[in-house]
Amino acid sequence: MADDAAVQLEQGGVRLYFRRDQEDGITAPDLSKTCTYAEHIVHARGKRSQYTSVSLDPQRITRFGPRLYRADREQIGKDSHELVEHEVLLTELRSAARGQCREERARALQAIRYASSAREGLVAWTFDTSGVERKDLINWAWTKVQLYFRKVTRS
Repeated sequence: MADDAAVQLEQGGVRLYFRRDQEDGITAPDLSKTCTYAEHIVHARGKRSQYTSVSLDPQRITRFGPRLYRADREQIGKDSHELVEHEVLLTELRSAARGQCREERARALQAIRYASSAREGLVAWTFDTSGVERKDLINWAWTKVQLYFRKVTRS
């Protein structure tokens, strides 16, 4: 794996988010499955949900795949998807950790540990899938999400 230490973490005063994934592209989200932030972080490792995990620190996510990508946060926002910033995610998880349900509290606490360690944020996709058949959804989503990530190359 290439050295991520030389990767630019900020551009024009804006923090960059990264994702590690397969060489052929970003894993498609399963837009038919909805879950909470905590459920995604704790249970979706290796599975798919309506979110895509990203990180502020490429060195903290090396185990997630061989290829480093940078999220195009401008395009994500322009197309009305939501980039859930790391601090916002932690705030939401802390709020869930104060909830009524013991199981949800435990899941939120575990998610806080995972998200803090990976400096994780999330992309919450808002694609209109009304014209897409369920059996085609994953392949359809794969083509869509590739537009929001760029392979990181080192000079």
